[in-house]
Amino acid sequence: MHYKVNSDLLKDSFAVPAIIADKHLRLAGGEQIKVLLLILRNSGKSLSVGEIAKALKYTESDVEDCLQYWILTGVITETESESEAPKKYIPKAEAEKKPSAPPAPAAPVIEYSRPGQEEIAVRVSESKEIADLFSELQVIMGKTIGYDGQCTFLLLHDRFGLPPEVIYMLADYCVKAGKPGYSYIEAVGKSWAEAEIDTIDKAAEKIASLDETDKFWKRFILAAGLNNPKPTQKQIAYIEKWVSKQGMSFDLIFTAYEEMAEHTGKLSFAYMDKIIDTWYAAGYKTKQAVEEAKKIKKEVKTAGGDSTASYNLGSYAADNITNKPKYKRKKK
Repeated sequence: MHYKVNSDLLKDSFAVPAIIADKHLRLAGGEQIKVLLLILRNSGKSLSVGEIAKALKYTESDVEDCLQYWILTGVITETESESEAPKKYIPKAEAEKKPSAPPAPAAPVIEYSRPGQEEIAVRVSESKEIADLFSELQVIMGKTIGYDGQCTFLLLHDRFGLPPEVIYMLADYCVKAGKPGYSYIEAVGKSWAEAEIDTIDKAAEKIASLDETDKFWKRFILAAGLNNPKPTQKQIAYIEKWVSKQGMSFDLIFTAYEEMAEHTGKLSFAYMDKIIDTWYAAGYKTKQAVEEAKKIKKEVKTAGGDSTASYNLGSYAADNITNKPKYKRKKK
């Protein structure tokens, strides 16, 4: 079956650039198309964000995000001129190109800035990979990504060197974890790049580790009577170290928490880490092993022997912790 427009309706029509149908029907979202059609319908007029939002019953924030897409792709332009030219954005691949001539001994350090709207528009127009990246990420994020989102994802790709497939996995993980904010995604992406998590296999392994961390955290805050819904990036790093790298049991880690609660007035993962490192060095990986070491230490001390045998955490705490108020756990 074939379809065509009712010719009677073409008597009252307006122009739509061919590039919209040829390229942007695939890349743009429904909300973006509606915003553009309204602007094209009112060609010759200068519509404000508020007028567009009222006509389409969108929020002004959503309209601004939609407009950013068309501005960055060069389909529409803003009437106000920029008061200050943005800093030059240099993609990582270009910045790291080796010059043909030997570099000078004191080569200037390249200062990376966040890409401006013009730079993003150029990257989208010159690279199908970037255009497809933004399009797919809109599906993953469940919304139109405006300048902040495009800037974040372009930095992850161009500056930090993460390939599109890894960025997809990163964004999907953050959305499912309930942390879809661009600043959080950028922070996690930067940490992945620094750890050279740049393949699908490495990303899958990292996400599996993070999932274990999430399970651990839910169990931990329930046992401790805390109400922190999500761990910080620093706390996540500690948990991954204890669970994935050192192989410590939950009961042992919680015992370290209780030791910490006896000697400090605040929740301190750094303090817990010192305790756990001491146990790890001594070969203790379970709560039972620590309790047996405590028992032996007590028996030796009672017999008048060397109180430092086998278990030396008590002396460590006495030497390094000042008299601070007791840490009181919240009631379950």
